[in-house]
Amino acid sequence: MASRPNVAFIGLGAMGMGMAVHLLEDGFAVTGFDFNLMALEKLLIMGGAAAANPRECIQDASFVICMVANSAKTEKAFFADSTGAVFGLTQNAIVILCSSVAPGFPVKILGRIHQDFQRPDIQLLDCPVSGGTIRAARGMLNIMSSGPTDILNIAQPILESMGENLYEIEGGLSAANKVKLVNQHLANIHIAVSAEAMGLAATLGVNTKEFYQTVLKGPACSCMFEARVPHMLSNDWTPHSAISIFIKDMRMVTSQGILHHLPLYIASSTERLYQYAARMGYGKDHDSNLVRIFLPQTPSLVSEATTHCQSPDASRASELICHLLETVHTLAAIEALALGNKLGISTSTLTSIISNVAGVSESFKKVASQILAGDLLSGITITHTRNKLKEVITLAQMHNYPLQLTATTFNLLQKAVTYGMGGEGQAALLKLWTTSNLSTEPLHITEYDSVTPSEL
Repeated sequence: MASRPNVAFIGLGAMGMGMAVHLLEDGFAVTGFDFNLMALEKLLIMGGAAAANPRECIQDASFVICMVANSAKTEKAFFADSTGAVFGLTQNAIVILCSSVAPGFPVKILGRIHQDFQRPDIQLLDCPVSGGTIRAARGMLNIMSSGPTDILNIAQPILESMGENLYEIEGGLSAANKVKLVNQHLANIHIAVSAEAMGLAATLGVNTKEFYQTVLKGPACSCMFEARVPHMLSNDWTPHSAISIFIKDMRMVTSQGILHHLPLYIASSTERLYQYAARMGYGKDHDSNLVRIFLPQTPSLVSEATTHCQSPDASRASELICHLLETVHTLAAIEALALGNKLGISTSTLTSIISNVAGVSESFKKVASQILAGDLLSGITITHTRNKLKEVITLAQMHNYPLQLTATTFNLLQKAVTYGMGGEGQAALLKLWTTSNLSTEPLHITEYDSVTPSEL
């Protein structure tokens, strides 16, 4: 059996550590670097080697995996004076960029390595990951990859060690992070609307544990709802995935909307929720702690409501909140597909990948298939969807409960009805993002004679 290549691993955070340790378990020689000395000590205990800086870390490594938090830290890891990884890269080394970064960033990094540091022999693969800390430790991540096919083939054993599902995405070096951006758009919105919905359920006297089970069995479910609500039910804010990370991710999403002149209504509203949570002091807490911004006076209400007796009124409220989730998920799916298309990723590619990763929801599967089929008419009409969501908003208003994402979604439905789309199916809402000539009846402005200040 051929010996495994040496791997350098830069970034031993919550997910990076699990990935590095799993490579060790699969027989790869791993040398790691992180500014956190405790992480280096753990890697040593697990059988790896530790380095004092990125340059030392990548000595004799055929593969360099970078799993740091953001673009700025990636640039520091590679280009810091005298200690950056670029100063020690071996001949023909392959860099595997696993961080979630802006779509143009992998091309920028490779350009600097090739041109500024005169290392045209170095190859780079764009391989962002999804799946969380537990799946990282088990080698069960979803890995989206883009780059030269021959280089991806060479890196295949390493990618297979870290990931359960590997997706090779056409469209150039940055294509993988474009798809990851769409996934983050959806996953982050789903976490936020899960918090909004669970806070409302608790406020309305719904048994939150029973409501959680109800959602899992129906069309209102999302991967993030299933994964995050248990933390809310048990008051478990252990920071496996901190709110601060989602602020960074949502900033990347909304920045792409600004760059490409695409309105991202729901993503922008979601970004504000995460920012507000951080300003309340929750930035380092688990992302499910977002529910507390909806319940500032009773932050543990969702867990306390697990013992509520279900009344007829609560049953109706449960039904309406399920509709809330399903509708926000649908609009988020359409917005995400519009974003992906603007970035040059086809709806078919997005559908096949998102349907199997963290950003999936039952609503996404349904509306994406309708859009792929060109079916904009079937299903529940936009007017009916709007009217039912109005019931939820009215109920929340009676209890002075804030519905940020629901209100944004409702206004989009209102807009569609105003444009004469009320009789069409939900998939037709795609036109709000892709059609520039939507119009309604022109306003009739009555002209009045001018009035002087003395006449007032």
